[in-house]
Amino acid sequence: MTKDIQRRQVLAAIGALAATGPLLATPALAQGTPIRVGYQNTSWGAIAMIAAAEKTFEAAGANVQLLQFADGKSTRDAMVSGRVDVGVLGATPFIVGAAKSDMLALAACMYAGRTNAVVAAKDSGIKTIADLKGKRVASQLGSATDSVFQNKILAKYGLGKADVQGVNVSFQNQVASLVSKSVDAFAGVEPFPSIAEVEGIGTVLVDYADFDMQPVFLSANRAVVDKRQPELVKFMRGWLAAARILEKDPKRATQIVFNHFKSQGMDIKEPVVARMLSKVDADASYRPNLVQYLDESAADLVKQKQIDAAPDWKRVLETRTAAEAARA
Repeated sequence: MTKDIQRRQVLAAIGALAATGPLLATPALAQGTPIRVGYQNTSWGAIAMIAAAEKTFEAAGANVQLLQFADGKSTRDAMVSGRVDVGVLGATPFIVGAAKSDMLALAACMYAGRTNAVVAAKDSGIKTIADLKGKRVASQLGSATDSVFQNKILAKYGLGKADVQGVNVSFQNQVASLVSKSVDAFAGVEPFPSIAEVEGIGTVLVDYADFDMQPVFLSANRAVVDKRQPELVKFMRGWLAAARILEKDPKRATQIVFNHFKSQGMDIKEPVVARMLSKVDADASYRPNLVQYLDESAADLVKQKQIDAAPDWKRVLETRTAAEAARA
């Protein structure tokens, strides 16, 4: 009985994070038109959460409005529609946005291979990725997390997309799907793999670190970069200041992100947040092998007919904004 009650509590708590649309995370306090920044309500949004709590944008003189989304695809779609100026995007939605909507990168946000994992239900008998054959696997379609799962992880274990029963489930609802037994496993992003482990609901089969570097980008619409460069530099200063807090003061960062999730009604444990943030590599640089990675990822998307051709990375990977921000 106690176990059932705990599981219902987990379901209710995680459900608090499953927003149907963007949430206003912080008001724009400075005068003028704010830079509207969309971020994901997962580990990939941790820097934005820290920036909001520590007021690093205000300290940098930036007028920023933070908008919270469930995933990168939703963030990118909001950028396409003009509701968001800058977005935190994984590689797949970023490449599609760059190819179809003239988006570019201001900087890397993080390299997130360790924040993604494939998790199997505790009592499922699934021990390895190979055991997923014929099983129901929750994954958020259109996300970078799903793309790596389908195209790299399954293949490594001799499986194809048709060998598993893919179920399109948002990251925020994946643990609930595991608890309700509507799926046998999920491919998800932190904090949800750690929640499943700490609560005794699931077992991590693999994280993505050995399969993919999982770059996450600060992406912007080109028109915003062309017209609002000085404002973007101030934004970037605030962003980099928050990233330094994550790197230099992990205890403070853990408390901030823990409070963020708690404020939304999520009954998450602080050790889960600490574990989650320990997996975040908040490096803003474009690493030497990044262009090769993007070329290979774009080639896969061309084969899948999601884009017509790979973007010109020299034109897409913008460096001026971050360089000017770092000089300040």
